[in-house]
Amino acid sequence: MPKISMEMAILTSIILGLIMAFFNFGDIFALVIVGFVAVFLTPDEEASYKVGALASALLGLVYFVVCLFTPPVLPYQLPNAVVIGVGYAIDGVFTLLLGLFVTLLIYGLMGAIGGYFADKLFKSQD
Repeated sequence: MPKISMEMAILTSIILGLIMAFFNFGDIFALVIVGFVAVFLTPDEEASYKVGALASALLGLVYFVVCLFTPPVLPYQLPNAVVIGVGYAIDGVFTLLLGLFVTLLIYGLMGAIGGYFADKLFKSQD
């Protein structure tokens, strides 16, 4: 396995994930590839499925932040939360946080699967 630091391996795999998303390649399988590449590039002493989970979770966090500030195209005008009530806005914040939690969980799980495969396939057996 190449001897790149864990931080650079995670950054490289995140960039690979962004490139795959730009070309619309892989979908959920791309998360497994990101975890696989992150673990493959780390040294044997630091290589673990947790590195792949961290890389995919960070990629999910990047997607979440980008999509948070990208407005959707809707065929109608959404009502103002002040007109509906403050409770409706609080429900929206709860939904946002729940979406973040589920995103990190799913992305981390897929990256851990890819990291586990890379760990079992390429880690030197001492």
